[in-house]
This record gives sequence, structure tokens and C-alpha cells, in this order.
Amino acid sequence: MQFFAAFKAFIPEFHAYSDDERRYNIGATWTDNNGLQDYHNLQVKYVRNSERLALQGDPQPDGSWKYVEPNGTVHIISAERARHFMEKTHEHATLMCGMIERLKQAGLAEQFIDTSAEAA
Repeated sequence: MQFFAAFKAFIPEFHAYSDDERRYNIGATWTDNNGLQDYHNLQVKYVRNSERLALQGDPQPDGSWKYVEPNGTVHIISAERARHFMEKTHEHATLMCGMIERLKQAGLAEQFIDTSAEAA
């Protein structure tokens, strides 16, 4: 019996679980002959932040945007990134309106959806 007890210190107990803060824990515990434990654990947390979803949420006082999924996951886009996105979208819309105008002048606009853009 003591022969197997001597090897107990070399055989770990493995664990794998998810904690309350959505971290995944994987590791092993070695217990020596005196009952003292040597605990090793690796924590990994999965984080997702979708700026596209954040823009579907609500504007925040600091200029950022925030969306909370039904499961509690929060998506945020900073004020600077939101401002940059709006500027780029405005540039693309202005370019598209110019293209539609030229298509109309060329008599080819019937193939496209008629739209107009207004300055913000």
C-alpha cells in the first residue's frame, strides 16, 4: 500500500471548469505525502466586442455607443472610432450620390434604386 501512496505525489488530479466571471479554468493539483497541495491553473477568458453591434445600441454621454445583448454581453465602440465611422460613411454616401447623379444624366439610373442623401 505504501508503494502506491509514494506515487500519489506524482499523479495529479486534473480539473476543468468555468467560473462565475466566464473564465475557463484548466489545471492540475499534486498532493504530496504530507497532504500539501501544489495547485497549477490556467485561466482563459473569452471576450467578444462587436463595434457593428455597438452601433445598434445607445449613444453614451462620452460619445461612445453601447449595446447589451440579452445574455449580458456588452459591445462598445469608442467615441473616436464612432466618429471615424460616421465620417467614412458620409464620404461613401456623398460619393454614391454623385455616382447616381451621373447615372441619371447618362440615362442609366432606371436600373438602380432612386435615393437621395441629406447633409447631417
